[in-house]
Amino acid sequence: MKLLKYLSKVFLVSSLSLAVVSCGDDKMSSSVDENGIPSVIKVGVVPGPYRGMIDKHIRPIIEAKGYKIEFVEFTDYVQPDAALDAGDIDVNLMQHQRYLDSIVQNQGLKLTSVINVPTLGLGVFSDKYKSFDELPENSKIGIPTDAVNLSRALGIAKKLGIITLKDEKSEQKASIADIDENKKNYVFVPMEAAQISRSLDSIAAGFIPGNYAYASNLDYSKALGVEDVSEPIKNVVAVAKKNENTIGKLFKDAVTSDEFVKGIENDKNFDAFTRPQWWPATK
Repeated sequence: MKLLKYLSKVFLVSSLSLAVVSCGDDKMSSSVDENGIPSVIKVGVVPGPYRGMIDKHIRPIIEAKGYKIEFVEFTDYVQPDAALDAGDIDVNLMQHQRYLDSIVQNQGLKLTSVINVPTLGLGVFSDKYKSFDELPENSKIGIPTDAVNLSRALGIAKKLGIITLKDEKSEQKASIADIDENKKNYVFVPMEAAQISRSLDSIAAGFIPGNYAYASNLDYSKALGVEDVSEPIKNVVAVAKKNENTIGKLFKDAVTSDEFVKGIENDKNFDAFTRPQWWPATK
């Protein structure tokens, strides 16, 4: 009987050992080719149009080269960069260049952009009013809480003529404290960017980044104001710095291909998106 118990224990330990080895083999089976590119590429996205852009117009190009794309959904701007730096994902497309630069500088993440894409600008939306002329004094206006998009929103507010800023040089890094003239005493309320569109019933208006405005089906033709998208705030494909010439090059080649350009030009869903400077002239 003791012999049977001993043999049972040996068999159990052996089985567990094999299981551990098997798990390790499964993990390693996520193959990387001679170019250093995994067979399954994990792409980080947030709510908005860029998952659709990848799925419809980039995925076919990547998969034609023998790779698969797996989407990883995030609900804010912070997690996709942390995940990219940690190696939990391979690519993300959800942020503009200025935001990425800020993250890299402030958090020391080893990330880089490889190409920018057609981008939907930040819009100012309201459920109650059709223009800023209609907004009562002391109205609450939602703006993104992160420093980059907050200053971006204040810059747009300045161009719309509803505020002035104390220092022209501060517009790139403006905070609420930099507001100089605010004739109607609007109360600017910093909020998580993803929450602003969901809060339009409790605020007079909100400055909403394009991806979240798109995800909420907000109508840009009814916006109180729309951003003129400059090059530093066009969304970028980002990768870990070490993968710039492997995974990064694969995506850069896909985005700059004739197939991608023609696909975007023929897709009415992207008509309102500002094209990058590199974009070829199309008929």
